[in-house]
Amino acid sequence: MKKVSIFLTAITISLILAVSPVYCAGEYGRICGTVTCESSGEPLAAVNIYLKNTHFGAATNTDGSYCIYRIPPGVYTVLFKMMGYETREVKKTEVRADEVVTLDISLCTTILEYDQCITVTSTRGPSLITDVPASVNVINTDKPEYGNAQNLGEILQNIQGVYIKDSGGLGNTKTISLRGSSSGQVVILLDGQRINNPQTGLVDLSTLSLEGVKSVEVVRGSNSALYGADAIGGVVNIITRDNNHQDTGLKGSVKSTAASFGTRSFESNLSFAAPVWDVSASGKILSSEGDFTFTDNYGTEKIRENADIESKDFHIRAGIKPGEQAFMRQLELNYRHNRSERGAPGTIEPYYYKARMWDRNNQLNFLYSGKTFSFRHDLRWQNYYYDSWSRYFNDESAQKVDTRFKTRTYGSEIQLRSILREWTTLTYGSGIRFDNVEDYQELTDRLRTSSYLFFVSENLFTVNRFGLSRISLVPSVRYDFNSDYPDKLSPKIGTVLNFGKKWTISLKMNTGMSFRAPTFNDLYWPEDAWTRGNPDLKPESGWDWDMGARLFFPVLNGINIESTLFDSRMSDLILWQENAGLWTPDNVQKARIKGLENSVQFSPWKEFIHINANYTYMDARNLTKGSAREENKILVYRPKHTGNITTTFTRHPVNLIYQYQYVSRSFTDATNVWNNSLSPYHLSNMTIGVVKTIKQISLEMNLQLKNIFDQDYRAVKNMPVPGREWRISLKVEKK
Repeated sequence: MKKVSIFLTAITISLILAVSPVYCAGEYGRICGTVTCESSGEPLAAVNIYLKNTHFGAATNTDGSYCIYRIPPGVYTVLFKMMGYETREVKKTEVRADEVVTLDISLCTTILEYDQCITVTSTRGPSLITDVPASVNVINTDKPEYGNAQNLGEILQNIQGVYIKDSGGLGNTKTISLRGSSSGQVVILLDGQRINNPQTGLVDLSTLSLEGVKSVEVVRGSNSALYGADAIGGVVNIITRDNNHQDTGLKGSVKSTAASFGTRSFESNLSFAAPVWDVSASGKILSSEGDFTFTDNYGTEKIRENADIESKDFHIRAGIKPGEQAFMRQLELNYRHNRSERGAPGTIEPYYYKARMWDRNNQLNFLYSGKTFSFRHDLRWQNYYYDSWSRYFNDESAQKVDTRFKTRTYGSEIQLRSILREWTTLTYGSGIRFDNVEDYQELTDRLRTSSYLFFVSENLFTVNRFGLSRISLVPSVRYDFNSDYPDKLSPKIGTVLNFGKKWTISLKMNTGMSFRAPTFNDLYWPEDAWTRGNPDLKPESGWDWDMGARLFFPVLNGINIESTLFDSRMSDLILWQENAGLWTPDNVQKARIKGLENSVQFSPWKEFIHINANYTYMDARNLTKGSAREENKILVYRPKHTGNITTTFTRHPVNLIYQYQYVSRSFTDATNVWNNSLSPYHLSNMTIGVVKTIKQISLEMNLQLKNIFDQDYRAVKNMPVPGREWRISLKVEKK
């Protein structure tokens, strides 16, 4: 009852704020006007305007207009703020009763240190990357190098600190590791909604299509203080397209792709936007034979059979923006559907020629957001439902297998983001979540209930002394209540010191605690002759810190350098091990993972050549006592060295992209036997793209050659991956 009471109290307070009338001062005076971009003269939408040291404010509409109402007579300082533009301050603005003060303002653009300078995942609200302590990458899926990507795993594999465990072609499982974490220690979000499977704790990235996706944010390092269980390694947030652009009318695109191994896909997208509402729909059909050539463990060349896939994806979004422009509300409804059937050949030994897998996923998300009570408060209320049905059939194994599971997740979260002072923003809220797993074979039905409270304080202080321009301090904390394991408190604190204006240096530091919840499989796997779950498991615990620097130098048309040293210690790790002939999980393992991430971006020839390179060193060790053969050995599937280089040559209308990846040797068993390790490998990909615009129609063609030198390698033991592969796509878009 205590948990429910806390949650209902938070819900009640938030709903009162949501429906409260706008500040009820009398009709005194108002300030109105328009805001434009100084260089282009175009109107700017979503500019924040507020009176310094008051709660009065507004935001510009799509035509750049704004109006602040109900202002008591007096003299005020008016602030105009928007990310990517210099803040404008208008002092000594006198407001008189029953009069309108007109302020038309133009804002100058500022130098943005990164291609994507704004992140919403690392602090649960829009923030400049240079002001957040976390290590963040923001991927714009519209970039030419991602033109032929078929799933989420293919666009994440070139980021520092990321390792994709690729089990083969398009139809095979792909999971992610961040900074040496296990795949279950990474939270995957879709528009802020967790989609990790509660049964396994994993997300198969090969099932996540990119149609309808605007960007992907990757936050490395512990984040349980913001997102709760499983965020030991970090968070990946998939952000779908929205209607924040100013254009209205009908838009659409179609895209067709053909590739090696009988791969074909067709995508379409259609959207219509009006001043106060919009709707969009997109879909994708993918099929592949997956019949690539590989070499088995005895040196014999074979064809990968039973590796086909057929999948269908559909996404629809509808939004409406009711209310006055100063206190605009937004209602959004998102629905995504995915279904697939694929072969499951398994490893090289044993090989299954008839085993099959079926997956079906539905995701429904309702979002209400907008200003509430006053300009200084933003409300975000999200309600979601997610279900997943899966089946695996195999009658070639020693014992016939036909398993079917269905998981359901539904819940609600309320978040408020309040400007407390000019230098302090507080983000806080609560939520409740229900996870249900139904096992058709064992006829069991289990339910897990979770609720939580969280607080994040962003504090940005202007200094302007000793070369220091500003200091950012971001403490956060979250408390999780759960029906299946003990309650958990997850604190974290980070800080950023920013030096300089044109030549800038940002020093950042973080430390925090995190945890991973036992999965339904860990807790309740039904007992048979070989395995049994353990309902007494505790959550895995983690503590980490990192420190590093971001540098921006206005040479070579802007060079960005980032280097981060990280150290993570984990205890009570869940390990399945044999005891008296029965495999059961227990909290027995400890580990320490430390390393260094480096990245650099620069353009030696402005607008024509752009280079993005990164390198990660990682030392991941097993610290579990009691086993001399395994203690202090390198954890499996954790390569010490990874490096990536992406070089883009642009000469309108042609883009030429070269991508290189190096992954060092990794071990596949806990004792680090050399014969069981995976050899290091080098991969090279080349893409040629041509974009031609005729009036409002854009034609885009991409030709890609993956694994140019036909490297024979493995990312998972006994799981072959394709060799050289070609892909060609044609996209027609009405802008």
